[in-house]
Amino acid sequence: MAKRLTDGNTKATFVPTINSLSAPTVAELTDAGIVVLENTVTDDGLDISFDEGAVEGNVLASTQDFESPGRSKAQIELTYYRDSTAGSDRMWSVMTRGTAGYLVVRRGVTAATAYAASQKVEVYTVTCGERRPMAPERESYEKVQLKLYPSGTYTTEATVAA
Repeated sequence: MAKRLTDGNTKATFVPTINSLSAPTVAELTDAGIVVLENTVTDDGLDISFDEGAVEGNVLASTQDFESPGRSKAQIELTYYRDSTAGSDRMWSVMTRGTAGYLVVRRGVTAATAYAASQKVEVYTVTCGERRPMAPERESYEKVQLKLYPSGTYTTEATVAA
């Protein structure tokens, strides 16, 4: 079995507008208003998890319990470095509390590779929470945590359109 390497093979982008969650276009993913995240987010700072409810389906005649998948909820938190140049500190200046947009994540392809048609991506409709500067540490750069709230539907199996 050939395992997929994560180092350098994850691209993440904050996109202001996407017309189709299942088929974001290359133009939308490369528009001037996007925020490139993979060079600012720490190597362990892209934290996406899911919470899923359960629907009980127990019946009177059974001695066993039954469940089906219920509602799911994405939980997203980013940890990133501040940039000392104001013009380059786009996560800090653009992704402020209440800013709505889309988090797009591509895995398994070198991060430096541009988005292209037919690539698989995850698309999350989000609203930015409050930026939380982290406590200073020795021998470290200034870091910030940012929670992205799911404010609409998401898909983990979108295909980039031309």
